[in-house]
Amino acid sequence: MKIFLQKVEYSLLALFLAVQTQVPFVMIQFYKGRDQSFSMGYTLLVLMVYFLIIFYALRMAKKEGLLTLDFSFFNLKSVIWLVLSYLITFGVSIFAAIIMLLEGQLSGTTANQTALQNLFQSTPVILLVVGAVFSAPILEEILFRGLIPQKLFPQHELIGLVVGSILFGFFHGPTNIGSFILYAGMGGVLALVVHQTKRLEMGILAHMLRNAIAILVMIAAQG
Repeated sequence: MKIFLQKVEYSLLALFLAVQTQVPFVMIQFYKGRDQSFSMGYTLLVLMVYFLIIFYALRMAKKEGLLTLDFSFFNLKSVIWLVLSYLITFGVSIFAAIIMLLEGQLSGTTANQTALQNLFQSTPVILLVVGAVFSAPILEEILFRGLIPQKLFPQHELIGLVVGSILFGFFHGPTNIGSFILYAGMGGVLALVVHQTKRLEMGILAHMLRNAIAILVMIAAQG
């Protein structure tokens, strides 16, 4: 009974964290819906919400033993894993784009990517950077590579990592097979990094690297 209650507690915690990932986006969408340009005050408010959510997530993850935030482990091998993870996810994205083209989605981009591009078109760049490069990687890795495999599947962590990768794919709102392959595949690569390095921090860094490059490309394209 005690184990069951713990699983329920961690399931609710995972759900709460999933909801938190969406709060800043809802705030941004709400303001954009009023057809107003972002004021300095509202931008600072959203940044504060981002900071509080990130602080809570990291504090909770450290308390639960999911990470230590001690980067003394970081070495050349860690850099190699980061580079490999990016190259593999890049390969996955090319494969997924081909599948989407075969499915008739001529743009080769996912609905989630299009929605993000539209959402941040008239949004301060700082919110885009904080949201995509810092908040999303931290919260999503704690959720899908931390809580789910380590707390819901403590005796079967590999199964938990697979489940986390699949849920990661669905979490990004796939509309076809190609877009699901893209996100689930990316989740699988991040799960591999975490499993091989035994560090959730490495999954966060790999996720940050991937998103940072994507954001730089997006900003360059719009500029």
